[in-house]
Amino acid sequence: MTFYWERCSICGKYSPSDKCWLHSDIIVCAFCCLFCAERDNCAKPTWYSSIRPVTTEEKSRRERKAAEEKIQKVLEELLGKLG
Repeated sequence: MTFYWERCSICGKYSPSDKCWLHSDIIVCAFCCLFCAERDNCAKPTWYSSIRPVTTEEKSRRERKAAEEKIQKVLEELLGKLG
C-alpha cells in the first residue's frame, strides 16, 4: 500500500494520507483516522496506533497472490499475441 502526501479531507493538513475504508471518497491522515468516532465499526482501518509485525502466514499469502497475478499477466499477454 502506498501513502501519498495529500491534503486530509477532515483536518486540511498536508501529510501522508490514504483513502478511508468506510468512506471511500474521504482521504484521511493518521491523526484523523485514529481519532475517528466510527473507528470501532471499521473492519480495515487505514492507520493503526501500533506497529503490527507481518506474520509468516500473511507474508506467504502476499507472495502467493503476487505470483498468481504475475502468471495471470503473462497468460493475458500470450493470449493477446495469439489473437
